[in-house]
Amino acid sequence: MAESGLPRDKLLSIANKLPATACVLGRLQVLLSDANSGLDDICNLLKRDTSLAARVMHISNSSFFGSATPNSSLEEAVGCIGFNEIYKVVGITVSAQLMARGLPQYGYSSECLWLNSLCSALSMESLAQFTGVNPRSAYTGGLFRSIGKMVLDRLGAEAKPPAPAFPTSGQPDVVSWERNLWACDNTAVTGLVLELWCFSPETIGTVKGHYAPNLADGAPTGPLLLNLAGGMAQSLGHGLPGEEPYWERRPEILSRLGLLPADLDLCLDETRMALEAILRVFAAAPDLASVGSQ
Repeated sequence: MAESGLPRDKLLSIANKLPATACVLGRLQVLLSDANSGLDDICNLLKRDTSLAARVMHISNSSFFGSATPNSSLEEAVGCIGFNEIYKVVGITVSAQLMARGLPQYGYSSECLWLNSLCSALSMESLAQFTGVNPRSAYTGGLFRSIGKMVLDRLGAEAKPPAPAFPTSGQPDVVSWERNLWACDNTAVTGLVLELWCFSPETIGTVKGHYAPNLADGAPTGPLLLNLAGGMAQSLGHGLPGEEPYWERRPEILSRLGLLPADLDLCLDETRMALEAILRVFAAAPDLASVGSQ
């Protein structure tokens, strides 16, 4: 691959070892982008994974959606909360399963990784309302922005001898550490994995450009939003060590997006409240995922 010193086949081989449920969200994104898709199409996809369907049902009946009357079937759940919200529920569930183990090469616990993922996704969804960006694409970019780290972590662990871990490497940030070891960074690898999982080019481009977004007029806004979302996660206490230099709040990004500092503060409050609501659901039903246990 042009953006990496690593063989594409090797990266894909490791990506294929990640939990397969992540592919469901990519297929769901495709379905929801098709005006001809209906309730049956959505439910048939989710029913292919009975464990995932059960978790989706549980969350759809939780206080997160204020359900007064529990839904008795997946069809009822999807019909009740709507396509946009079912996408969010599936994303929450998939990310919890996908990130149920930590990244020792990076020094990240599973809980740290998952909370950053949720914060980034919820921040993106909130920011999208101000900028006209597709909220599903924005949410997905935030949710899966660290998938490349998961692949590189496994690659480092499999190396002989094992690659030096970031916390003891002496490198100033994770990107410098990654490029020193592999001549690429996690955003390029994330782009490759999201392509494998059939996510949209818009989502892929958002992740690949978010550390140093292009400020030129006409450039995609997704990377700018994800850069802000990274800073919001950091502000909420759920940043990832080694990424801090990339989240400096830059007035030119706000200006390019037509946002005011007050807009960003509003999004921060929305993200905090949404995250607290999700964590209450998982605290009430710890069997939904094993996040933080490994």
